[in-house]
Amino acid sequence: MKANGEAKVAIYWDFENLHAVLTDQKNGQDYYRDHRMSVQAPVVDVTPVLDYAASFGDVIIHRAYGNWQFFARYRDALNGAGIDLIQMFPRGANMKNSADIRMALDALSDIHAHPHLTHVVIVSSDSDFISLAQKAKQAGRFVAGVGVENNSNRFWIASCNEFKFYRALVELSEASELAASAAAAAVPPAQAASEVPVEPAPDATAAPSEPELPTLLSVDEARETLIKSLTQLVARQGDNYVQRGALKSLMKRLMPAFDERTLGCSSFTSFLEKFPDIVRIVDADGGGHVALVDAALAEPESATR
Repeated sequence: MKANGEAKVAIYWDFENLHAVLTDQKNGQDYYRDHRMSVQAPVVDVTPVLDYAASFGDVIIHRAYGNWQFFARYRDALNGAGIDLIQMFPRGANMKNSADIRMALDALSDIHAHPHLTHVVIVSSDSDFISLAQKAKQAGRFVAGVGVENNSNRFWIASCNEFKFYRALVELSEASELAASAAAAAVPPAQAASEVPVEPAPDATAAPSEPELPTLLSVDEARETLIKSLTQLVARQGDNYVQRGALKSLMKRLMPAFDERTLGCSSFTSFLEKFPDIVRIVDADGGGHVALVDAALAEPESATR
């Protein structure tokens, strides 16, 4: 069931599992096991996974489970993503922290307590979550898994409605950033200057005023979010034919401060028209559709319809 027509998403991170697998891939087998009681060097990029989850709908629950005393170097990234950190101290001689059990119990509790929840994203390569996926699907929820290639149990992958490999999400995010950089570099200086409102020169005779606060949204930030959002939607659908309403919703999820009016645009359509190098308006059917211009990221097959 969708509340107000919008999908509602919950994300659950088996954070230590993801960190351990990536650490071993970087430093060698069993490296994490031998160094787990020391402060960890960051290897997980949170943003690509969050962007993937946000492509489904509004993220209303975002939790990560782990022994955070050793993950202090992730502080800024985790706080910036708005993640609720659940502390799990190791128990027993084998140092198991029981995160799997707590995570599964919390997810099932949320599913039954929040009937408007539509999607459950589980970030782990561990087969322990097969039963959770089965129960969540029985309750009518869409289950998406995120794990590491060659380390994710094949039965765990099969138990999800959709499964994405972490590296693929990172590569998609990097492709979006490269496209944003290339598009920004391609904008002629005159055009870039025309997109930014010019403030009148200050009156030298006027009394000194309070320092001006930084703007909440810049043209460059809006451009980057537009590329990231459109790339995500095209990749998710497998079709370069995106509804304008879905594009705007994702942009606001990725950048809550986004408002086309602050950029001098009277409508979202007029905002899109500022970026002909990124997006092409295809038609006005069903609220209108757009296509990604960069053929290197997506071939606009259906955009010609």
